[in-house]
Amino acid sequence: MCRKDLPPKNSSNMVSRHTILLLFLVMGLASADFSASFKNFIIDNYSQQMYDDLARNDLGAVGSYGGGTHDGNGPTSRRAVILVHGTTNNAGNFFGQRNALLTNGWSEETVYGTTYGSGSAEITPATDVSMECEFVQQMRNFIKVVADFTKQKVDIIGYSLGSPIVRKAILGGNCVDDENVDLGGPLTDSVETYISVAGANKASYLCVLPITNACSSVNGLFCLSSFLKNINSEQRYEGSHIYSIYGIQDDKVGFTNLPCLSRNSRINNSDQEFSNATGNHDAILSGTIDLQMNLLNAH
Repeated sequence: MCRKDLPPKNSSNMVSRHTILLLFLVMGLASADFSASFKNFIIDNYSQQMYDDLARNDLGAVGSYGGGTHDGNGPTSRRAVILVHGTTNNAGNFFGQRNALLTNGWSEETVYGTTYGSGSAEITPATDVSMECEFVQQMRNFIKVVADFTKQKVDIIGYSLGSPIVRKAILGGNCVDDENVDLGGPLTDSVETYISVAGANKASYLCVLPITNACSSVNGLFCLSSFLKNINSEQRYEGSHIYSIYGIQDDKVGFTNLPCLSRNSRINNSDQEFSNATGNHDAILSGTIDLQMNLLNAH
């Protein structure tokens, strides 16, 4: 694994890019929900239930997006990027990231998001959110469907809690919280580039003891949980190229944990980790969009 600091940026370009990203975060300029062609593809090739589970129309405009005018009969012009949100978030929380991609070479056909869980802290407080088998199954199905629709491998950006959830989706095997559910084999061959951004890959520093659902010893962010042991027991399964971006000022995942003393966002044997991203947990996501796009474009 190679560790590397964030590359220097032109300050004027960075200010401009961050200004645009903040505007997108506030305004959510791109349309939401799956396109008609993507909707029809899912229903025709899978089921109405699969569409309902992935589209999350119960959440309105923030539930999902992706598809564009692509018909699913051939490959898209470039690999699709799947954006995986964090705890108590929804696909809409990635509108800023999504629109930055849409203005830098990606299109409605190649940027995708769905929502796992309730999608709201008002409905499910963060302390009650663990890494449930249902969430893993949903993200696994989404990877399969998007890869099938775009007829090629996908790229994935997993943010915060979304990183360990989607890593388990890729890894497969039995669900940790329900061993009767066999997810199937790894989806490694379906993923080209995997990027963890402020990912809770080994723990959250807030989970010193396993005393809430979020910090469960089974499927929570306590460093010794069965879930985290499971996804970190194997290496190099997330995709062909694996990266992790994180920073010491992260106020939700944190930099290291007790009692394991490991770096919370580290992925063992990744291609590179960028460990000096600046700002708090949310700022790490928005402030490293240039780096994320560079890594996606590198392969």
